[in-house]
Amino acid sequence: MIITGRRKSLEACTEAGWDAFDILTREPLTDEDIESLRIAEGSFLYMRQLRKPFFKIESHNYIIKGVKGDPFFRFAVHRDHTDEVDKLIGALS
Repeated sequence: MIITGRRKSLEACTEAGWDAFDILTREPLTDEDIESLRIAEGSFLYMRQLRKPFFKIESHNYIIKGVKGDPFFRFAVHRDHTDEVDKLIGALS
């Protein structure tokens, strides 16, 4: 997976004290890309049997979620832990 950038999420984050970012990828997400996100700490759920397979990683400080085939995934993070976004991007690079 090649990450090309990030932007404030187009989907508003409703939790107080949280920010959300869309992490943009060069190509649509594949099974391999999604599996590579297992390096993030937290519970990992990947519903690959669905028509539009989706995944979610939940940690105390963040939630990562996305859909196979989309060229981005969403990273919602508590404002006190925004460094987690940079850590994950660095680990995937």
